[in-house]
Amino acid sequence: MATGTVIGVEATASRPSKASFYRPELDILRFFAFFGIFLSHSLPLDPAIYSRYQLPHWFGQSMEVIAAFGRFGITLFFVLSGYLITTLLLRERWTKGDVDLRAFYFRRALRIWPLYFLVLFLALILPWGGRLPIPYFLGYVLLVGNWLTTIWGAPASWASILWTIAMVQQFYLFWPLVIKFFSRNARLYVAISMVLLAVVARLYLAVGALSSYTVYPDTIAELDSIGVGILCALALKGSVPELAIGKRLLLVYTGFVLLLGCAYLGRVESPLFVVIGYPGAVVGCLALFLAICGTSFTARPLVHLGKISYGLYVFHVLALRMMGSAMGSKAGTPFRFLVYWCGSLLLTLALASASYRWLETPFLRIKQRYTTVKSRPV
Repeated sequence: MATGTVIGVEATASRPSKASFYRPELDILRFFAFFGIFLSHSLPLDPAIYSRYQLPHWFGQSMEVIAAFGRFGITLFFVLSGYLITTLLLRERWTKGDVDLRAFYFRRALRIWPLYFLVLFLALILPWGGRLPIPYFLGYVLLVGNWLTTIWGAPASWASILWTIAMVQQFYLFWPLVIKFFSRNARLYVAISMVLLAVVARLYLAVGALSSYTVYPDTIAELDSIGVGILCALALKGSVPELAIGKRLLLVYTGFVLLLGCAYLGRVESPLFVVIGYPGAVVGCLALFLAICGTSFTARPLVHLGKISYGLYVFHVLALRMMGSAMGSKAGTPFRFLVYWCGSLLLTLALASASYRWLETPFLRIKQRYTTVKSRPV
């Protein structure tokens, strides 16, 4: 991490001098987070399915682990959100002396709501991919759709993945208040409390009846991934990690080993995975974040894909279902499945690109007018 930084202490000399913060390498990390989620939703989880393609059993087991590995893309998204939002808010406070809450909420609404509410209405009226039931629709409108998923299970709709967006918006509602009104040490205590609360919540859930949607959409049980991102931002004081290449490579290795181990353990949502796998995945994502953040790796195509990752995430399940419906049964031959998989990915890219250009970009240009700390360019 950056030298000379101590959690809970904000020395004036260590504060950033520029009222801007954009790290293109984090956009690349965003894309890989999405790609992991795409793998988890597009690859069969049952090794027996691969036997139908005349593939060896070990190959099916490996693909099952890879699919389970991909689910941690959501955890990585949450770590990034905690770090980036905290960093931008801290820089605004240091630059202007305060946090403009009205401007912050307006910026977040301009970034998230146009696509979010478009998808909700499309999922309500269109037959493709399963209509969103009205109770869930109302829950998502009120930003509590993840809680309905926790209680009732996931709706049979491609828009069910919006539970992550609802959860992040809940974070956006309360965290700026902490940055604005709480002291440096109090922010630290709140972030640590978020991590501990998530651990306690999962311990409680582990002794109850578990299902595949018991933990993931539960805001309290997911607080540690966001909290760890916040702690990074507090420790780095709005800066980025300054690490030697050897340490970064070690962090990459550690992150992948942890995530693959948690993926192997998490093929079934067992109590053991809930107690050990979830925190292990958070640490693995933290390792990958620290390894990448602060590097000069800026492959432009990957950066662009990271810029449109919101649309990639929102539309990928719809694309998978549309391709599956168009092709009929995906089983039969590896080539047929490959066509389905590649076609779904290309359709996702097309939908996300169209959304970013014609829907999101006009609102992002308005958003820039209310931005104190400049971040990603449109």
